[in-house]
Amino acid sequence: MAKLTLDGLKAKLTPAKMTAAELLLEREYAPKGEKSTYESIAGELGIGIRTLYEWRKEPAFVQYMAAISDTKLDSYRSLADAQLVRLIQGTSNNGMAAIKALELFYKINGKLVDKREVVTHEQSLADTLDVDKVKADIERLRQSM
Repeated sequence: MAKLTLDGLKAKLTPAKMTAAELLLEREYAPKGEKSTYESIAGELGIGIRTLYEWRKEPAFVQYMAAISDTKLDSYRSLADAQLVRLIQGTSNNGMAAIKALELFYKINGKLVDKREVVTHEQSLADTLDVDKVKADIERLRQSM
């Protein structure tokens, strides 16, 4: 299933569903003691809480919430970049550059890539298993008992 554009998602949702998605997203971004309840969101929309839960299962609703969340998150990009620079410079970490910040910087810029190699050496069963040697070992073990 192809991902719809924001306009495509809006076309699949009613205004009430779009408002519900926005209110639910606000709830998720709110500080711990300030989160709205599902009951209050449903009441604000004039729907039952069960309806709200059912809407949350619809693919277009979920995708719409993700799209508006991405937009909100994108608005913090410059703040995150500035904090990363402060961590690299050490101005945000007691004068010490943060190694994890440096690692993240290089990963973002494609200069550091996690790379693992698995090397296998193929040997035939005949190379690893000498039947006559195994028989001799078994016989030797029997005699030592």
